[in-house]
Amino acid sequence: MQFRIKTDGATVTVALEGQLNFAANEDFQKLLNQLSEAGGKKVVLDMAGLTHIDSVGLGLLYIAREDLAERRTEITLANPHDNVYRMLELTEANKTFEILR
Repeated sequence: MQFRIKTDGATVTVALEGQLNFAANEDFQKLLNQLSEAGGKKVVLDMAGLTHIDSVGLGLLYIAREDLAERRTEITLANPHDNVYRMLELTEANKTFEILR
């Protein structure tokens, strides 16, 4: 997984690319560290570049949600491809996260 961070006022947008799975764990932890330094009241994870997400990737999203909530920062998932969105629906993550399509 790769990511790019863009800050616009109080919103931090993160463009995710590749696969969000066990192999992405270390990169995702780096992302969380950078988000804690960036501040912002809202984080948007742009998933348009994600080709795959598995159960570990979903777990990473929940960790991010908890970590950001401690700093009173909202998290939104945006632009998931059909296969990624199906995984979010099947696991009912769409009931926990705001998802913009």
